[in-house]
Amino acid sequence: MDFFKRYGAIGPSQQQSPSETIQRLADRVETSTLLEDKKAAVLSLKGLSREYRKETGEAALLPLLKLLKEDNDDQNLLKAILETLITLCTRDSPRGETPNVGAATGDVASQFSQTILDDSDDVISTLLELLGDADFYVRYNTVQLLGTLHLHSGEELQKRVLVSPMGVGRLVDLLSDQRDIIRNEGIQLLIAMTETNADIQKIVAFENAFDRLLGIVDEEGGVRGNIVVQDCLQLLHNLLNYNVSNQNFFRETSGVQRLPNLLITDPSQTAAGRNGLPDADVDDEIEWTVQHARNMLVVLDVIRMLIQPGNTNTVSNQTAMQQCGTIPPLLQLALAYEAPSSVRSQALYAIGDIIRSHEANQNLFQRILITTAPEGDVESDAKPIPEPAIVIVIRLAVGKRPQGVAENEYYIVRAAAAHLVQAYVGGNPDAQLALAATLTPPGDAGSASEPDTHQSAGSLIVSVLLDWRETGGEDVWRVWYASMLLSTILRDHTECKEQALKITIGDVTKGEEPFPLLNELMSQARQAAQSECDARLSLAIFTLVCVWLVDFPCGVSTLLDESSNVAFLVEQINGSSGVNALVQGAAAFLFGLVYQFDLEPETPMSRENLYPILSKRVGADQLLIRVQRLRDSKEFQYAVGLASGTHSNAYGGIPIEVYFDNVFTDVFKKHYEGFRVAVRLGPSEVMANPNYAYLQGGMAGYAGSVGSNSVPGTPSLAGAASISRAASPAATLATLTSAPGATSVYGAHPTEPMVAQSEFDALNDKLVDQSSQIEALKYELEAAKSGSKVDSSETSEQLMQERELRARAEAESASYAAEINVLRQELSNMQTQSLEAALADDSTGAVKLTELEGQLSELKIKSEQDSSNWNTLRDELQKKLANAEKQVVKAAAAGRNTNKKKEQQQATVIESLKSDLKAKDDEISKLNLLIEELNEKVKAVDSVEELKEKIAGLEKEQEDLLVYLADQDQQSKEYRDMLRKHGEDIPLSDDDDE
Repeated sequence: MDFFKRYGAIGPSQQQSPSETIQRLADRVETSTLLEDKKAAVLSLKGLSREYRKETGEAALLPLLKLLKEDNDDQNLLKAILETLITLCTRDSPRGETPNVGAATGDVASQFSQTILDDSDDVISTLLELLGDADFYVRYNTVQLLGTLHLHSGEELQKRVLVSPMGVGRLVDLLSDQRDIIRNEGIQLLIAMTETNADIQKIVAFENAFDRLLGIVDEEGGVRGNIVVQDCLQLLHNLLNYNVSNQNFFRETSGVQRLPNLLITDPSQTAAGRNGLPDADVDDEIEWTVQHARNMLVVLDVIRMLIQPGNTNTVSNQTAMQQCGTIPPLLQLALAYEAPSSVRSQALYAIGDIIRSHEANQNLFQRILITTAPEGDVESDAKPIPEPAIVIVIRLAVGKRPQGVAENEYYIVRAAAAHLVQAYVGGNPDAQLALAATLTPPGDAGSASEPDTHQSAGSLIVSVLLDWRETGGEDVWRVWYASMLLSTILRDHTECKEQALKITIGDVTKGEEPFPLLNELMSQARQAAQSECDARLSLAIFTLVCVWLVDFPCGVSTLLDESSNVAFLVEQINGSSGVNALVQGAAAFLFGLVYQFDLEPETPMSRENLYPILSKRVGADQLLIRVQRLRDSKEFQYAVGLASGTHSNAYGGIPIEVYFDNVFTDVFKKHYEGFRVAVRLGPSEVMANPNYAYLQGGMAGYAGSVGSNSVPGTPSLAGAASISRAASPAATLATLTSAPGATSVYGAHPTEPMVAQSEFDALNDKLVDQSSQIEALKYELEAAKSGSKVDSSETSEQLMQERELRARAEAESASYAAEINVLRQELSNMQTQSLEAALADDSTGAVKLTELEGQLSELKIKSEQDSSNWNTLRDELQKKLANAEKQVVKAAAAGRNTNKKKEQQQATVIESLKSDLKAKDDEISKLNLLIEELNEKVKAVDSVEELKEKIAGLEKEQEDLLVYLADQDQQSKEYRDMLRKHGEDIPLSDDDDE
């Protein structure tokens, strides 16, 4: 307790509890008139608040807040108050851990913070005013207190700041403070407050925050600076994130033009800048620190955020970034092999986002040339060879992994490079065709004289697909991404597919037989299956061939040239063990596409030959089950959920679920419904089905329109014409009705049709039904005819049944046709009558109008008669109701009289009972009084005996006292005599006289 004595709140000989001491100090803060007394009390509370936080807050929080608002002129007092409030509102946490604000609802710090925010006198406004104080400690502690309050109740604090006239402006002014500690604390507070609040984001942005933040970044050394740079860039990111107005303001104030300066690095740092050769003299200058990488990632994230797909400002921001030269420094960053893989991948993603669906930016990227020297030729005088940027990017995606770089780290660079290629090709058919023109096998003259590192883009992709066995399949992702890039080039482009189909493997000059690339890929898939390699190898080839053959019958014919391809697919589909389920599904989908698009007249294996294999050796149900299992697999669903070209987590690591690319999943979804229908139709039914042209486009269940075909080279089927022929008569009638002259024809009497609408609709529906039945009978007739031609070994009984069916179908068709003609004639007559009536002269219209007026007057007269009848009936009902009410009143009165007699009798009985009860109560009261008197007498007797005993005791004590007093008097007399003998002058008393 000696600790509490130092505060002088208690006396020297008393001790008080901590609660009493704190309460006395709080009272002194609230009631003292001298500033020094208040300051001493606040300092004492500050010391006690560290150990007795709850007691201090409960007793002194409100007095401290009151003192903060009233006496805010003394800086030392303000400093002590703010530090005490910070201590009260700060949650304790283990060292090195972030405070868990939501850990407990009854947390003391949270309660005190909420008390401050709920203060009726608005302490927050006072704190915001204190941000303008010039004193370092006042301003610093105020920022810290606001940050602590935001940790507990961020939304409430943001509301209070918004209602304050200069609240947000005071916070932004902290960015201009010359004292780094206060500025940094202000940045942290603004980061927290702008994370989700769009209103604060806008106000901060229009307080010139962009220039201030970029100025701080420049002062701190750019992206190579410390963590303050990261905080400034994070605040910039918060201000722009999902805020269209801020993005517009940032672009209009030349903020986008300042982004390239944050990306520029030392030219010697990039492979392009020093011709691909390392420079030992600058190793210390090009070292990437962890903080440098973090800062650069935030910059790249800001760039990508400004050009997100679907934003209204994306195109404008893409144009602005291209004009200010953002792409070259991004390319340098992407090719800087010393940079972390996360930085390189994000740079590639950013370039892809800048050129995606932007023709001007795509053309600019196409013209960029990068000069590199041959790998490993350090001292060679060979002249560097300039290459297109797209070739360098494709080499990053499918090239060899650099030595010393882990595959899981380099994978994100491959994924980002593939994303860039897809962004360059997407929506750019000319780019697709240009890349397809470079597709040459590795041994062709176009690439034989070049080293591996200087192949064309297409030759590089083909060589990776064909030469994967040389590396033992150790780098499966090279083949996987090569397959995806070739699928991207061929997708929905017939000319590119034809160009790729012309590629043959084998040198004729050496006596080798040319072998189409398509069949060579199937051979590669067969070898991958036999060697039990990673399933991704087989899937990569199967998915590539699927994309290639969709809507491309010529390619299907080429694949069927090699009869072993069909046998291999059947073997994969029917495999019961040792075959991956995903591979089975991909093989089944490929086999179904082969059957669906086997439309070439001179195909090596017609659909009639494929159908027995499909129906008997494989089975349509089993084929669909295999494909359905592929569709429902988590690997396929994972690929469907990914964005275009995004097959990594962007910051490192290989997702184990990646088996399919987005090109294949898009093609699969587009053609899945048509595929399901096609594999269930027979070889002749495919051609006869009038809906097959619609289903073949694969739009059922997805998107598209009937009769539209955006895929070049899709063959036209006989069934396509039947769609227009089978157009419903209702559509024809609707067309006639909506003709330009329809309004004027029916303009005379729009509400008075001459033909009943119900009769017209019934005839129309009947006509539509008859037309559909005729089409169905025709289809059955055609199927019967085709069946009779195909199967020549049928029995005579089956032939007779077929003839009977044909005869019945023809007879029904004739009868339905006659009935339809009659219905059409009736409909035509009705339309003629309607038109004639509509085109009648005005006099006829006037006559009809007169007739209608007469009918209207008759209806009015009838209505008046009905009204009068109703009034009469109403009066009669009212009379009957009145009589009924009178009878009810009489019955009620009679009942009341009877009830009164009964009530009087009951009242008499009750009164007699009450009197008896009262008499009994009086007797009980008398008995109670008698008992009380007896009790009092007993008590009195007891008290008398006690008094007698007390008197006897007192008398005895009195006698003892008298004896004792006599003894004392005698002794006193003796003492006086002795004193007189010794010469003392003692006056005589009454006792001496006696």
